[in-house]
Amino acid sequence: MHKKILYLFVLWGCFSTVQGKAAPEVDILASPDYWGMARSGGAMCDLPDHVWINPSLIPDTFHYSLSAHLALMPGDIRVSQITGRYSLHSHVLSGGINYENYGEFEGFNADGFSEDAFHAGRTQIFAAWSYGLSSKLQVGFSYRYVSDKIATSQENFSVVTYGITLVPIKGKTRLSFAFTNYPENIDDEARFSITHPLRYLPVYVNVDYRYRGKHALENLTLGGYYLSDLPFEFLAGIDFRRGDLQTNALGQDYIAGLAIGSRYRYKSLIFQLSAFSYGGLGTVTTFGVNYYHGS
Repeated sequence: MHKKILYLFVLWGCFSTVQGKAAPEVDILASPDYWGMARSGGAMCDLPDHVWINPSLIPDTFHYSLSAHLALMPGDIRVSQITGRYSLHSHVLSGGINYENYGEFEGFNADGFSEDAFHAGRTQIFAAWSYGLSSKLQVGFSYRYVSDKIATSQENFSVVTYGITLVPIKGKTRLSFAFTNYPENIDDEARFSITHPLRYLPVYVNVDYRYRGKHALENLTLGGYYLSDLPFEFLAGIDFRRGDLQTNALGQDYIAGLAIGSRYRYKSLIFQLSAFSYGGLGTVTTFGVNYYHGS
């Protein structure tokens, strides 16, 4: 129970009544690709769910797709997500819904005695439009409606992201920029991303830098995506933002922020699995299945 409360505080602390600006965890997704690259991939168009990182990312390998994902997070928190995408000429429309179930908590009255339990959760509704202006330039826009609820109290707000992607040479380096506008009491975020294929290996390396008022190593995430002619693909990454989660758990704090994932292709289906370490707080384990109707 103590771990669950601690993790809930990490997710919800920025929405308390305390004045001041904080870096919120409003970008919680259930996608195994997202967690398998340690929440990197801001310029990785090969992973369709990364449109929620940068709406200008346009996968060009399908007409439409459907995805169902589940993330099992520390503290018995469950995140479920369903998304869909439809490609029409140079346009891609994406939509989805995400629900974070924080579970049941014991309630107390004004005298400190236990009373009826209460639930907490968050619902996010996504929508995105992506457009390819040319083979070298893509733009996009996404809107997210977020509803936080604890017991009978509820707070709603909107998050808007604008994105642009440059492709100087097809099949080579991709440069992406995304700007996310949060509510007034939360710092906005600028995210710079670059993806580059290695010369002698079927591996794409992605570097993300997120700026929110100050420069620091914790703004950096690194990710790798291994593709081959085999049905298996692999992901890995490190998120330096998680390095400060020190819980005095022997050995576990040192792997906070590390991630690994895999994808298995079978005809039009892709099955996914990934794990992301929160150090002593536990591990985020994610599962997913995607259906792609080919190009």
